[in-house]
Amino acid sequence: VEALSPRPAPSRSVETPAQRTGLRPVEVTPPALRPSVTTTHRWLRVAVGEDSYAVELLRVQEVGRTVPIVAMRGAAPSVLGAMNLRGRIVPVFDLGLWLGTERVTPDERARIVVVERDNELIGALVSAVDDVVTLGPDRIEPPLMASPSRAIVGVARVVAKPTVLLDANALFG
Repeated sequence: VEALSPRPAPSRSVETPAQRTGLRPVEVTPPALRPSVTTTHRWLRVAVGEDSYAVELLRVQEVGRTVPIVAMRGAAPSVLGAMNLRGRIVPVFDLGLWLGTERVTPDERARIVVVERDNELIGALVSAVDDVVTLGPDRIEPPLMASPSRAIVGVARVVAKPTVLLDANALFG
């Protein structure tokens, strides 16, 4: 008499969605802070409409009232033109238009913030200059993963509203 051994159940392979589509799962990790915000820095906070942005203070060369700007034909819509800054021709951008928000209205509070980008000066028209804040990496969150701009280096909560931190080297590029 033969002993009957239990027969293994037929194996059925279950197809996963990744196998059906041919896609492999990818592990998504949140973005890390850029090296430029891993130490404590001072930032110049500016307003564009109701929104708050900041540029590293070491990159800011000058903050001034609005001055006559010569229009440049054929330039991008965010380029207002060029201004003369003590003999140097400086292109001036509307920071609101460049960021895709709203046009900055050149009123009494509006200022042109001149920043150094790759050894050249560039002006940014902003609605107002708020203050200077000191931020360490513990107060800065990484930018959103969906952020298309390399200019955004992080987001800080300085007051009730978040402040978007901008990299002067990536602005208007």
